[in-house]
Amino acid sequence: MLTNRYKIFLIPFITIVMMLTSISLMFLFGFRTLEDLQAFALRRILYVLGNATITVVIFYYVVNWFNKHAVWSEKWFIRLLMDMALILVHSAIFISIANYVANAGYIEVSDRVKEHTREFLYVVPLMMNTLFLVLIEMILAMEERNKLALQVAQLEKEQINAKYGALKEQLDHHFLFNNLSVLSSLIYEDVEKADHFIQDFSSTYRYVLQINQRNLVTVKEELAFIENYLNLYKFRFEEGFEYVLKAAPERLKWKVPPLTLQVLVENAIKHNQISRQHPLHLEIKCCSHQLTVSNSIQPKQEKTDSTQTGQINLVEKYRLLGDALPEFKIEANTYIAQIPLIEPNEK
Repeated sequence: MLTNRYKIFLIPFITIVMMLTSISLMFLFGFRTLEDLQAFALRRILYVLGNATITVVIFYYVVNWFNKHAVWSEKWFIRLLMDMALILVHSAIFISIANYVANAGYIEVSDRVKEHTREFLYVVPLMMNTLFLVLIEMILAMEERNKLALQVAQLEKEQINAKYGALKEQLDHHFLFNNLSVLSSLIYEDVEKADHFIQDFSSTYRYVLQINQRNLVTVKEELAFIENYLNLYKFRFEEGFEYVLKAAPERLKWKVPPLTLQVLVENAIKHNQISRQHPLHLEIKCCSHQLTVSNSIQPKQEKTDSTQTGQINLVEKYRLLGDALPEFKIEANTYIAQIPLIEPNEK
């Protein structure tokens, strides 16, 4: 596929085709003889080709600059004035050069030809420059539309993969079997406790199924889900696992990608040892413009293989959404993940 930089060079050749067609019609209808055409045709074609090439290159870079500083959809009136100014300024320069060349006598022309030339000297540059500008704007607009279409297709593909991956991870057989094992022991130990466990267990899976078609969820929804999710681990590890949830009320309506917290919690549990002798401390805070998830670092003696796929997918989600990216760091033997919040009216 040709890039914009190469596509614009089709414009001078289109101009030459138009000119050759005009010359052919003049000869066909007897307006010019073959001798007349041979006298100026080649020189005129080379001149038009050179002028058109220089013009479209200049217009290409200027229009690209316009697209960065005055987008049509945002500043259409200013952009229209800028395009008109470009045509007028470039035409004025071209006309001045053509007048200088004609008056200086560098090209010998008859009085009749000179008279006809002056009639069109002020019209043709404006017409040709307008045509060039329109064609360049069309090429750039079509290229931008194709780029956006590819981005939308990629975003949809990433969203489908992310949703499938999250659902698959959430319903991982290890997670399921471990919780069923906990439930089995609770039924014989404490019926009331088992009932609470079942409620948290069902709420966790219900949430996953409900958000399957959503790109964003509120902080309130995500925190309610993660509390049920954390309770399942609390039932499993008991005194070996402690967590704290803190949320500023004014941020509960802000949004994050679904299952964001689940990825971070799962990573903390996967890579750290958890026991009564070495309890894992996890804290989730929602304040300012971000969610902060932090946990104590106490690596397992047997290293767990990690591809960091969860974090990579999370960063990619934010990149596709066009928002600030999550940040991950270690401070004072504490692993910290900072997740930007998205304003409710943004998406």
